[in-house]
Amino acid sequence: MVWYDEHMQTTTRQDIRRRMQELYVYDLYGFRPEIKALASIVYPYETINCFATGINDGLRRLVVVTGYRIIIVARRLIGGGEVTVIPRSEVTSHSFEKRWFTSSIEFESEQGHFLFRNVSRRVLELFDWAMEQPIAR
Repeated sequence: MVWYDEHMQTTTRQDIRRRMQELYVYDLYGFRPEIKALASIVYPYETINCFATGINDGLRRLVVVTGYRIIIVARRLIGGGEVTVIPRSEVTSHSFEKRWFTSSIEFESEQGHFLFRNVSRRVLELFDWAMEQPIAR
């Protein structure tokens, strides 16, 4: 038997697109195919502070920074998507490099080193701001 609460909140693609508009990144990422997978794993009251895409391990990935975790979503041609979740409390350092054509963001965590190349210059400071926010409890 499945129990359903009609008042139960879920995160929808519209909620995510609305947050992109608030952060002024909708024109960059509003139609990314990764949003569907992202909507299924973001909690209803989880605040997204940053969206970015970059190339990591040869794949374009969507990087999302929330109040207490980093979500990395990669879309594969075959087999759907790949999702990696890293608690922000495990991040030991982060940085960005601003260049004309090869801007990048990176962070180090207990799970390893993550470097994303070819990131839009518009979101570099947003990434830095999001990583500096207090971790939600």
